[in-house]
Amino acid sequence: MTKLTKNWIMAAGVSLLLFGSAHAEPTNVSESVTQLAAKDATQKQPTLTYRYESKAYDYSIMCPKAPVGVIPAEALFENRKGEILIFENEEYNIKHAWVVLIDAFSDMSVPNLNTINPDEATKLLSGIMGSNGYEGIMLVNLTEKNKAIFAMTAKEIEIDEDGDGVVDATATADNQMAVLFFRGTKGERYGLELIDNPALRADAVSEFIAGARTLASK
Repeated sequence: MTKLTKNWIMAAGVSLLLFGSAHAEPTNVSESVTQLAAKDATQKQPTLTYRYESKAYDYSIMCPKAPVGVIPAEALFENRKGEILIFENEEYNIKHAWVVLIDAFSDMSVPNLNTINPDEATKLLSGIMGSNGYEGIMLVNLTEKNKAIFAMTAKEIEIDEDGDGVVDATATADNQMAVLFFRGTKGERYGLELIDNPALRADAVSEFIAGARTLASK
């Protein structure tokens, strides 16, 4: 496990476990999440001072500050519906942003996360991790009443160049992203992704999770 991954786990685990237990897919990426959370379960939660309201998609979310710009999600991600809230950038290089995705998954692909049993959850997370190349994935209590899928994109990506099921090469990603998938109170299928360059920061992850708890239709 990389140092970055451990730091990400600590930040995520502490914040999420304040709202209940996390159900981790049994990989080394999620080891000791409960222990890490217990060490600092009283840490101060992020203060989100700006309420962003989307006219295009009729949702609101609390943010650490007002975005310096908002662009369509499809500007960076093909076939994605939603918006990218940019908090920091250098010209065309996005340094810090939240990607808010609407209709981020189908009802068929992701069952009710609040009622899924542990065996079904393990199977679901394993399938998602394998098909998306995530470095780590967990089913977590986003709030006391609502669970979410929480994942981190991989730094190293294995490539099967000829489709024979054998890894032919390994590519290194420029950065990693934290990702959340969950349903809203009205059944909305939300995705929320954290862009934080050049590397994920613990405080940025904590703000990201806190913001996810406030995402709702207007």
